[in-house]
Amino acid sequence: MSNVSMIYGKLNSLAPFATQENWDNSGLLVGDPDAEVKTALVVLDITAEAVREAREIGAELIISHHPVIFHPLKKVESGSVVWELAQAGISAICAHTNLDKARGGGNDCLAAALGLEHVTNYAVEGREKHYKLAVFVPVSHAEAVRHAMIGAGAGTIGGYTGCTFSVEGTGRFVPGEGTNPWLGQPGQEESAAEVRLETVVPAGKLDAVLTAMRQAHPYEVPAFDVVESVREGQEIAIGRIGELPEPLSPQEFARLCADRLNAGVRWNRKGRTIRKVAVLGGAGGDYLQSAAAAGADALVTGEAKHHEYLEAVRMGITLLDATHYATEQVVLRPLAEYLTACCPDVRFAVGCGGDALCFTGGCRG
Repeated sequence: MSNVSMIYGKLNSLAPFATQENWDNSGLLVGDPDAEVKTALVVLDITAEAVREAREIGAELIISHHPVIFHPLKKVESGSVVWELAQAGISAICAHTNLDKARGGGNDCLAAALGLEHVTNYAVEGREKHYKLAVFVPVSHAEAVRHAMIGAGAGTIGGYTGCTFSVEGTGRFVPGEGTNPWLGQPGQEESAAEVRLETVVPAGKLDAVLTAMRQAHPYEVPAFDVVESVREGQEIAIGRIGELPEPLSPQEFARLCADRLNAGVRWNRKGRTIRKVAVLGGAGGDYLQSAAAAGADALVTGEAKHHEYLEAVRMGITLLDATHYATEQVVLRPLAEYLTACCPDVRFAVGCGGDALCFTGGCRG
């Protein structure tokens, strides 16, 4: 049986919430982490229409890209979206900039939609933190706990997986009054042949690994240590950059974007021939300089300001606005497919959420 907390953990494994921008508000924003989930709705925005859609399909959870609560609330009035969620008993998990940065997240999906090849990162912010986890477990359960932690994402170092270290010793303890020990009796000192099992865990998978460890561990209260490691994990970057299969003129590329994203596009015509393309869905016009530094001939985003177009003309780069909606909705179906594979007992439906804006294909120059 899946619940809100489990689905949050699967999202955190894909797109660690700790990587969100400091101005962002991603996470479980409404609801009960222990609530059972049989149906979930995946949308770009949680609108009143999205809540109605969730009610119609019997969803207990809505997963959205944009946060349903962005600024601190001073009141929750009848008829507001947050009120409607609470009244309906529907939880809300929002994955915003952390999903933009994730491997397989928003900007990877945008790059794939445009057919880019040899995709790498740009606008790199750093590398993911890692932790060293050491747990003490009876010899009889050491392999079960090891496999549970590895299955949840622990133990990867470079190209090697299943990396752990273990050493045997003797654990001693006295179960207190009211305890239910797996071994021994309350009030009597007990000893057990134990293994100290150590592994490495990326920050985004720590919660899932700890949960898996506790579920596989026989002790009522497992003893373990978590220490931040100096080892660095994969790059954290919000942007992606790749190559077109063949060079295109700015006008040809604008038409490709309009066709692939089914959206009207806005672009500056005075750019060079395009082969290397940077993407950043949503409001990404301010990443023009970062894209240029990475060698991009074009930047595809969802919002750009007038002065950013002027700067793009000066730099000889094509800046293309394919709408906020079209550059981000590409992640919804892959996200639902990922969650379906993680939680096969839950139905994940992709909804329009009653999107307020409608777009047609074609390009506006």
